[in-house]
Amino acid sequence: MPPPLTRAAYALLFAGGVAALLAGWIADDDPDARGPRRYVEAVAGRPGLINPLLADDDASNDLVALVFDGLMRIDDDGSPAPALAERWDVTPDGLTYTFVLRPDASWHDGRPVRAADVAFTVRQLQSPDFAGPTARATPWLGAELFVADERTVLVHLPQPAADFLSHAAIGLLPEHLLRDVAPVDLPRARFNRAPVGTGPYRLIALDDGRALLERNTSYARGSPALREIELRFVPDRAAQIEALRAGEASAALLGERPGEDERDLLGARDRLRATPLRRSAYVVLYLNNQEPPLDDVRLRRALLASIDRDALFAASAAHGAAGDGVVVPGSWASSTAEPRPATDVEALWAASGWRRDEAGVRAFGGRRLLLELVTNADPHRETLARAVAAQLERWGVQVQVAPVPTVQLLQRRLVPRIYQVALFGWEAAPDPDPYGGWHSSQITTQGRNIAAFQDRTADALLEAARTTLDLSERRDLYARFGALFQEQAPSLVLYYPSRTYLHPAGLEGLTDGLLFSPASRFRDVHEWRLRARPRAAGS
Repeated sequence: MPPPLTRAAYALLFAGGVAALLAGWIADDDPDARGPRRYVEAVAGRPGLINPLLADDDASNDLVALVFDGLMRIDDDGSPAPALAERWDVTPDGLTYTFVLRPDASWHDGRPVRAADVAFTVRQLQSPDFAGPTARATPWLGAELFVADERTVLVHLPQPAADFLSHAAIGLLPEHLLRDVAPVDLPRARFNRAPVGTGPYRLIALDDGRALLERNTSYARGSPALREIELRFVPDRAAQIEALRAGEASAALLGERPGEDERDLLGARDRLRATPLRRSAYVVLYLNNQEPPLDDVRLRRALLASIDRDALFAASAAHGAAGDGVVVPGSWASSTAEPRPATDVEALWAASGWRRDEAGVRAFGGRRLLLELVTNADPHRETLARAVAAQLERWGVQVQVAPVPTVQLLQRRLVPRIYQVALFGWEAAPDPDPYGGWHSSQITTQGRNIAAFQDRTADALLEAARTTLDLSERRDLYARFGALFQEQAPSLVLYYPSRTYLHPAGLEGLTDGLLFSPASRFRDVHEWRLRARPRAAGS
């Protein structure tokens, strides 16, 4: 039976008095601890299917990150590291992977993790009736899986894939609980609201307003220091801020642009601290390389050299950093940043052949340089697009900004490449492979090479980087691609956005690595702990 004070603490919590409870938070190892530690975070949204194969919203993926583990995990720089697999080997041809499971890995119900669980999970992904996101199944299609013994599985791929280990980070499902559930029925399984995983936390309560999780003391990577985590589901950012202000939560992942309410909150509550988490993403100014006159590399160089990325980023009022290339800084594939060399913009304009006419507008062959810049019909994107236009106009380029609703922008302009200049975002996967965005084979309605960039040398570098498994060699190939990208000027990365994570000032163990998804903040949650705060006199 818990002592009376613990029972009182719980009563305070469930009655809504979280502020009173949080006001006395102390370290786990404090002999005077007044009850279980509960870390309370306000999450915008509500979870649907808490299943690593099916989850398709941020709240669900947050819970998946806390409850499930995969063979591998994604480290803070995007490199794959062992999780349920204690080790792995790959054949020299890059086709066959051997994973050996940890002997101490177990499910939350106490059953050991076995190779049969890996095989069951992969069969679900490979089924024609798989009902989850296609991107999760695609890396496994065509792969053959062999169970060597209870702890060993072999995966044979149809062709080498440098990013395969990052896909092996998908959470495993327990075969002993779901063996009778057909893939087509998996979305309707009760398991999806009462999941059993292998992760650092077990889900013990779930309703529309909250999820309560307790630490898994048998967690293979070490018992978490925080005893309990509560996710409180709220409608939006405003509700997150209000929960923090009222003391009903002590943490929240906010957006890319700080608001006055966020700054006021940090000033008023010395218990909170803000940690910026850089997203694995960037905002890019696309040039349509197949649309005259932008098919001329000399003009592209002059246009992009005329843009001051540092000034644009400062004007964007966003968290993050000014852009420099298609590999996000902080990734294992990012080369050591060198200062951008000074550029003689006037010389580049002279080389382009576009001269200012009597009105100061660039012209060539009797044609004035008038460009349309399309972007999302979003106030922040429009502001940034107009700032880009203002910079180019100072160099004699006439720019018309055209805000378009996002769906129309994608379907009617970007996918069919019916545009001249576009301001849009790019989401990078944990593996930094830029092939999908810049290889010439991706200039299709199904491909993502929005800029229609074509270069044989660039293609060769991207192809080589997709097949070698040596990270150092891949990093070198991406550095060479980056140098060629600067030379060919197909587009311009404007900035890398970050999100703000507000959390207790005494939180230790949080890593500020790349945010591949919002759930990435929990990558090392088992190492989080709350530093003791001095109690007020007389308490």
